[in-house]
Amino acid sequence: MRLSAIFPFLSTLKTYSPRDFRADITAALTVTPMAVPQAMAYAIIAGVHPQYGIYACMLPVVMAALWGSSRFMAAGPTNAISMVLFSTMATISVGGTLIINMPEEIRMTYIFGLALFCGLIQVGMGLARLGDLANFISHSVMVAFTTGAALLIGMGQLKTVFGIPGPKKAGFFHQMFDVLHGLPQLNEWCVGLAALTIVLALGLKRISRRFPSSLAALALVTAVSWYLEADKHGVPLVGAIPSVIPPLSMPPAFDLAAVRDLFMPALALALLGTVESLAIGKQLASVKNDNFDGSQELIGQGLGNMAAGITSGIPGCGSFTRSALMVTSGGRTRMGTVFSGLLALPMLFALAPFIAWLPLPALGGILLIIAAQMIDIEAIRLCLVATRIDRLVLSLTFASTLIFDLEKAIFIGVLLSLVLFIYKTAHPRVRRLRPNDPLLREAPADRPDGIAVYVVEGTLFFGAIHELERQLYEEDDEPTRLVVLHLTRVFWLDASGAYALSQFVERCYARSIPVILVVGSRSVNRILQRTGILDYLSNGFVAETINEGLRQAAQLLSRITCRDGLCTYPVPGIAPLAETAAATYAGALPENAAGKDADEDDTPPLLEATEAGAAASTAPTQIDQLPLDMDHHDDEEHGEAGETDGTDATDLESRTDCDGNAHTASSASAASASGPRCEDSAPAGKAVPLPDDAPQGSILIVGPRPPAEFPGVDDLQGPPMPEDERKAP
Repeated sequence: MRLSAIFPFLSTLKTYSPRDFRADITAALTVTPMAVPQAMAYAIIAGVHPQYGIYACMLPVVMAALWGSSRFMAAGPTNAISMVLFSTMATISVGGTLIINMPEEIRMTYIFGLALFCGLIQVGMGLARLGDLANFISHSVMVAFTTGAALLIGMGQLKTVFGIPGPKKAGFFHQMFDVLHGLPQLNEWCVGLAALTIVLALGLKRISRRFPSSLAALALVTAVSWYLEADKHGVPLVGAIPSVIPPLSMPPAFDLAAVRDLFMPALALALLGTVESLAIGKQLASVKNDNFDGSQELIGQGLGNMAAGITSGIPGCGSFTRSALMVTSGGRTRMGTVFSGLLALPMLFALAPFIAWLPLPALGGILLIIAAQMIDIEAIRLCLVATRIDRLVLSLTFASTLIFDLEKAIFIGVLLSLVLFIYKTAHPRVRRLRPNDPLLREAPADRPDGIAVYVVEGTLFFGAIHELERQLYEEDDEPTRLVVLHLTRVFWLDASGAYALSQFVERCYARSIPVILVVGSRSVNRILQRTGILDYLSNGFVAETINEGLRQAAQLLSRITCRDGLCTYPVPGIAPLAETAAATYAGALPENAAGKDADEDDTPPLLEATEAGAAASTAPTQIDQLPLDMDHHDDEEHGEAGETDGTDATDLESRTDCDGNAHTASSASAASASGPRCEDSAPAGKAVPLPDDAPQGSILIVGPRPPAEFPGVDDLQGPPMPEDERKAP
């Protein structure tokens, strides 16, 4: 194993130049002043002291940048992760006590343990190469979750902005009712400082995208608060922050019950962080045309959360705001994010005395701006107008974020995404090509009527076959005589798909509809070969291109001879008397049939009705392997019936009438039937005689049978033969 696979940052250091250093340090000086106040605000969302958010901007950011895949990803606390963290503390109890109600020193140990647990899960996912799992999370789920989290953040900060005393509750509706009930206790000083912060932040942002407007607004409001002594008017302040290196922290003592209680929240945090980080990484990679390894990024994010768990930080993930600012600020390598994490420590030393005077309503105002920016109106509109399924997924996920705990909402969203993926996979696109379709632009122009061409796109299994049969059995102006199944766009096929395909072919055979498969994919071809489907179809019924399949279909249908309402499919391997077959194609009576006494009884049929239907269905398809021995069967039939009329079995043919009803009749009765039948099915010039060197057996059937008339084998008997075709006793 190469050393760069274990330490991916070595490849960056090998080619690092002074020019890269200047660009990266400039970008870090831009990102860090914005990252620190954001981290403090996100710590407030999580229900912990702001200092733990600042600690999460140091070593965790450095570890995630060094071992990640993206050269611009800036990790650390985020709004969604902080909301899930707060929801977890408000709902998980240890020893009968909610974590949020525990003393801070005990509560923080569980938060550090949660960060460590989350990091271990992400590292395990990365080592297992599960970085592509985020692709299965629907865009509608992420839009709904982000929108719901924005409302939760905004509602959760209203109590701080309004200066309403009392503990903050979990849940959107609980917080809303709490704010409504506390409106009589509203503090005008808190509202004024929050409003001033919002106005300053939005106004200073117009100076430049790189200008740290949030930090500048907080600095000005802090100065105003200190000058007016706002703390004496009931305005809560952040309080003192120790200006020291982040202390080492330890999770709580190992307890199996606590591990069981924290596992699901840790998994929810890991999944949410995975989805957000991979989505940001892929977006940044597409902008800069970089290669992105999702599994390696998971390892970096996991190591960052593990570092947060042992350096008194809260868990986090990739931040789009800070990552995008790193790109726009001119960062060139991953070292820009590393410098940003290192600069957070001296900034903590410099700002610690001033942060103590920072009003909490000012941070609440910054969080209200962040919450408003999280709501993407255009993305919501896209999900609402796209499909009915997207609207349903968006509504259910959004409702779950407001009604349930956030970790439960995450699992609901993931479950909906998987269900949506399975639904889309189970409903691949199956469509019938019309004559003017672009795929048929090079098809033979003189192809016969009745060829139905179907294209299956996606994954082939039972769901696709059912859709294919539904379209095949629908009423159509032109009856289907042969099916060309285009499988070139099928990218995956398993045993269930192979079995479903074989069942479809058999059902088509039972309706006298040959099937030609167009298989262009080598992998699909190998699977069909191993499962025996290609051997079952035999030569002439498998093509590599759609044009080749259409040529084979035209050749096959041209071998069908129709005369006076009867269509004859030549069957190699059956060799009755040549005179019988020649007379059949010439429209004349065989000699022995013409000279037969009209008073003689009918000869027992050569094939029973069900056998005739099976032979008819096989005749136009497996022509090379028809398992019939007509002479031997004829002897058995005569022996069982005990007939002595001397009628030659070779004068008989298996026939179906114009309605697709299968029965047998002698060639004499077939030739002497009065009145033309199915005239439109035997156009002039389409009768093709048998070659001289071909075997002279034949089976007569008429076109494809209507599917509705063949729900089972018993229905192959058909109605009785018309009286004018019966021999007089």
